[in-house]
Formats: sequence, C-alpha cells, structure tokens
Amino acid sequence: MDTKRVYYEHDDQTGTSIGVEYEKYLYQSQSKYQNIEIIETKKYGNAMYLDGCFMLSEKNQDYYHDKCINLVPTNSKRVLTIGGGDFAIARMLCDRNNVRDIYIVEIDGEVVNVSRKYFPKHFKLTSRNSKKITLIIQNGEKFIKENQEKFDCIIIDSTDPVDNAKVLISKPFLKGCYRTLSKNGRIIQQSGSPLKDMRKIIKPLKDKYLEIGFKSIQIHEFPMPLYPTGTWSFITAKRA
Repeated sequence: MDTKRVYYEHDDQTGTSIGVEYEKYLYQSQSKYQNIEIIETKKYGNAMYLDGCFMLSEKNQDYYHDKCINLVPTNSKRVLTIGGGDFAIARMLCDRNNVRDIYIVEIDGEVVNVSRKYFPKHFKLTSRNSKKITLIIQNGEKFIKENQEKFDCIIIDSTDPVDNAKVLISKPFLKGCYRTLSKNGRIIQQSGSPLKDMRKIIKPLKDKYLEIGFKSIQIHEFPMPLYPTGTWSFITAKRA
C-alpha cells in the first residue's frame, strides 16, 4: 500500500496544521526573498507555497480572486497591484472593458517566472489585454514612495505582513497609497484571518486608515479552505 504524501502548513498562532495530499513534489528554489515550492495535487491542481505558506492553486482558488475582483469599483480605469506576480488577479481585471491600465509591482521576479511555468493559464492573454499590463519588478514600498501617477484602485495582494512584507501595513506606506489614489479611489488589502488576526493585523490597519483620512472602511470575510482557520479577509477603504 502506497504511503500518502502530505504537505503540512503549520500555524504557530493557532497551533493547528493544514495538510494537503499531493501526487508530486514539482519544484523548489530559494529566491532572494523567499522559499518557493510547487506541488501537484488531485483536488487543487498545482499549488504554490512561499516560505511554507499556501499562496495559490489552479483549482478552488476562486474564493480569494473572485472576492477581490468584486471589490474593485466598476468605474476603475487604472489599477495598481502590489504583489500578484502570479498574474491571476491581473488576468481577471483584463476581462473588464473599462480597465485600461494594470500595473503589477512584484518584489520577487522568481515568483513571476515560476508562476508562468506552473500556472500558465494566468498568462494566456490576448494581444489587446497584454498591452494593458505593465510588470515592474520592484519593492512595493519604493514604488509607492517614488510614484507620481494616480490610480483608481490599489490592490495589496501580498504575503502575510512579516519580513519583507511587514512594511505593507506601515503608516508611511499606507499614506503613500492614499496619495497615489485618485479622488474616491479604493484600496483593497489582504488582511489575514478575521478569526486569528483581528488584534495584530485587522484592527491596527483599520486604525491607521482612519488616522490617514480614509473613509468607508470595511472588512470583507470569505471562505478560503487552504488558509489557516479556513476564513480570510480583505479590508477596503476610499480616499476622501
């Protein structure tokens, strides 16, 4: 009898682990920023883990991406994503006729390269749609600090706010996002699990948004089977 191979992601805060049965261990590399792993599963297709944390799968990923896309205002013409080097959100934005420009600012070029190989459907774009996308391999904090353009929507599609991503919940960075948004523009930020991250991530983010001057601040919860606690969230707000 074959022994089942299971990839376990352990969450220290809750003391729980989520295991995914897989068929093949396809890929591993250590980029400048993180450990990247790809496994092949029956139920989820290829799945990506960054530093041991689940990020993306070919199947059953729509909970996250659909929720995010539905939060983007329908009148948005210029959208900036911080992170999102897998191109999943960008590809979905391309299907909106009113979206004219999509900027992807990804810190780790290796994430883009690996995603292109193991999640190719996200990169299958028409020539018209491919012209909408501008990919910039750069630290998101640096981009926001130096950028002079305006965007109707900013999506922060990042890993958890630790190590290099910790700056993405800092007040100076969020002030930069406020400045970068056009009037009544919206920010959409991945904000962790409402069951375990309310005190450390969600409430501090909400407080900073208020201090900066954002309005209409809301928390949006949704199911996410392979994330810790099975429930995740986005926080949204508008520039006054």
